[in-house]
Amino acid sequence: MSRCGHFAMRLAALLGLALAMPRAEAAAADPKNSQAPQVVMLLPGRSLLEHRLPASIEVRPGRYLAASTLQRACTMPSLRADSLLLFLPELQLCELVTLPEQVALRQRLQQLTGRWPTEDPLLRLRQQRFVTLAPDPALTASPKTACSCLAPNGVAMCNAQTRTAGAPIAMVEYLAADSDGDTLTGTFSYQLNANPVVDGLPSPLTSSCTPATGSLQCTINGNAPAQPGSLQLMLTVTDGITLPNLQLTSLLQVLATSDRVFAGGFEDPSILSCAD
Repeated sequence: MSRCGHFAMRLAALLGLALAMPRAEAAAADPKNSQAPQVVMLLPGRSLLEHRLPASIEVRPGRYLAASTLQRACTMPSLRADSLLLFLPELQLCELVTLPEQVALRQRLQQLTGRWPTEDPLLRLRQQRFVTLAPDPALTASPKTACSCLAPNGVAMCNAQTRTAGAPIAMVEYLAADSDGDTLTGTFSYQLNANPVVDGLPSPLTSSCTPATGSLQCTINGNAPAQPGSLQLMLTVTDGITLPNLQLTSLLQVLATSDRVFAGGFEDPSILSCAD
C-alpha cells in the first residue's frame, strides 16, 4: 500500500476517535444514567437574560451555587425569555425543556429527585425567578441488609371539586413515590357522606394506574354519579412492607341537577373548578 494510503487510513481512525469521545462524555453526563436522587433547578430564560438571579443560590442547606456558574452553564444560542431551563447543580448540566417535554415534566422531576412535586412547578415559576426541588433524604441502611425503611409519600393533584350529577368531572390524579424503590400498588375505595367505606369506585367513574420503579400514578375519570352528596375518593398505596399505608383522598361534591349554580346565564365555573 502507498504512503498516501497509510496516511489516509490513520487520518480516518483519528477522526473516528475524535468524533466518538464527545458522545462518550455526553453519555457519562446524561442525568438519565445517574440513579442517585439529585437537586433540580427550574428557571425561565428571562431570569438569565434579564439578570434576575441573586449572586448566590442555596441549593441544599448550607450549600450555595454561584449565579455566574448557572449563567455559564445555561447560556446557549437558542435561549429565549420564554424558554424553560432545567439545571442539575451536582452535574453542572443545563438543558432546555421543550413544550412536549413539559407535559411530562412532573414525571421527569420524580425520576431525578425521587419524589413527586406537591405543587405544579410551572405555576410556581409564574411568581418566582427560579424553583429548586430537593431529593428525598438519603437512606442510611447497612450495605449487608436490604432495608425498606421509609413509607411511600404522595399527593392528590385535585383536592376538591364540585360537579352536577351526570356531568364530566375534572381528572383526579394521584402520584406516589417510594424512596426505597419498592414496588407500589394502589387500591381504590370511596365513602358517600357518612356511609361506610366501599371498595372500588361508584359508577360511572373509572380508574387506571401506571406503576414504575418506586412510583405509582393513578387517575380517576368519568361522569359524576347520579346520587348527590359528598363523595370521598380514596386511593390506598402500599409497598407491601412499611406501615402505615399511604392514603390519598380527593373530595367530589355531587350536586343534584336542580342545585346547579348559574352566573350571568352560564354555569358558575368557580363552582366547577378543581381546587388543588
